[in-house]
Amino acid sequence: MGTTTDMRHLAADARCDRGPSSPYLEKLERYGFVVLEPGEGEQLPLEDIMAPLGAQVSYGFGTQLVQEQRPGTDNSQFRTGAIPMHVDGHLNANPVSYVGLECLEAPYEGGETLVASSSAFFAAAPDALVARLRSLTIEYWSRVAGSGFYVERPEGNPVVAPVQVDPVTGGDALCVGVDYPQDPSRNFGAAVVGHTQEQSLELFAELAELLARPEVMYAHEWRVGQVLVMDNRRVVHGRSSYPVDARRKILRISVG
Repeated sequence: MGTTTDMRHLAADARCDRGPSSPYLEKLERYGFVVLEPGEGEQLPLEDIMAPLGAQVSYGFGTQLVQEQRPGTDNSQFRTGAIPMHVDGHLNANPVSYVGLECLEAPYEGGETLVASSSAFFAAAPDALVARLRSLTIEYWSRVAGSGFYVERPEGNPVVAPVQVDPVTGGDALCVGVDYPQDPSRNFGAAVVGHTQEQSLELFAELAELLARPEVMYAHEWRVGQVLVMDNRRVVHGRSSYPVDARRKILRISVG
């Protein structure tokens, strides 16, 4: 791992080319995410970039998704509003280890994909907050019916500890979805087990504030042809809002 956990430095280092000999797998293991920049000559397609990382995850719509604005949908992935910081998998039909995103059209403003490193989060988090996170679990439930993304679980809603083990470093990894009920179009709800709604929201607000710090979160401004690969077990991600007249088109492949 690098000598710093500051995302302002990590994001600058976590870049490489998109050519056939790209060292993106090494960068991905080192930082938990990597940005592949388009260049001249042959470029690796997203399918080939994701292939060494696992089998493509199948949803109700197939294994590949184009994220773009779709009027009338109840799924925030196809709206222009912000998506809160989260990891994939709490509600998904199948486990997600890595998420690959390729920019097909970039908005003229906003729409950044937000990436927060677990190592950066735990380096910045107060000891009292970390101790609190270790002592609790969080329940999640879907708010999007019939989307093809999530499945009903006969055993009940998933209940997940927010502190997990980083599979590369053996250290702490943040595994959380930050709920904010003031957004009626959000895809999921969450509550801290054994806490009141007010207590849960206070914790989510504290997490959101910490995750938004520049030393913790990298806001990736898209350019056409770029690919962003994230280790879903080691980073938390989200999206900033963008104007309704902006074209944002992202191809996503997740692998398990």
